[in-house]
Amino acid sequence: MSNGKFHFVKYEFGSVEAENGKEASAFIVNPFIPKESQVLVLVSQNIGTPVFPNLEHQEIIERISNLETAVIWKEEHFEQKAKELEDIAGHVLFERKNFLKALYEMIRNHNREEGINWDTVSYYLHEFCKKE
Repeated sequence: MSNGKFHFVKYEFGSVEAENGKEASAFIVNPFIPKESQVLVLVSQNIGTPVFPNLEHQEIIERISNLETAVIWKEEHFEQKAKELEDIAGHVLFERKNFLKALYEMIRNHNREEGINWDTVSYYLHEFCKKE
């Protein structure tokens, strides 16, 4: 367990009933006004690591405010794919301690034209996590 410094990004999005935008803005910060909202918190040990591959902060805000879907890949997806591949192989293939590094490399090298899918996760498992 690490006692290191962790960085986070927190987004809250939802709706509030109001007469106009100014009133809505005032209601959003008031804890006593009823509102429907969800909070998205992303935690990283690496400051500056993009939490959404290749998206600028403003684009993230625009997508969330327009309720577009953001696909988020996590370390647990590497665990899921590793178990699947190891079940087929019948033995342990991957070093779990390298999953986070592989995830960050996958995000850092992400190509928006090609996207990320389970084959991409498998590739990064083999490149960064394969046992010697």
